[in-house]
Amino acid sequence: MTTGFTDTMHSTQTRLQSQTADGITWARYAAPSAAPAREDGEALSRVTFEELTSPNPLHAALHHVRELSRPVVVVVVGRSQWLAMGEYHAELRALEAEHGVAPVHSDVRKTIGDVGTAFVMAGIDANLLVMQASSGTHSDQ
Repeated sequence: MTTGFTDTMHSTQTRLQSQTADGITWARYAAPSAAPAREDGEALSRVTFEELTSPNPLHAALHHVRELSRPVVVVVVGRSQWLAMGEYHAELRALEAEHGVAPVHSDVRKTIGDVGTAFVMAGIDANLLVMQASSGTHSDQ
């Protein structure tokens, strides 16, 4: 199978393009004024988008979901920002120690991403939907 991109070295320009694409997508759906102007605004009005700033983002996300006063229906996370591989490695190791779990195999992290892995390791009582966008074409060979 050909996927259109690889997990190898990438240029600064490619990383900036990735960060820009992530920012545009976030702004499109999470901006307070975005939902009413969109045709899917009614559905989006029932979704809470939140942006947390923390030196330990995985811990912050886990804490935030645990602290929600209402039942969590679905927590939606992305596999990761494209090309941000290894960004949460140290924090995942800390979570492994805190929760007394064995080191997570790299295939798990590749499949559900670092944020999804953190939620599973911590045993968060929530439905977890892990998504990854794709703009490339895929073909079987």
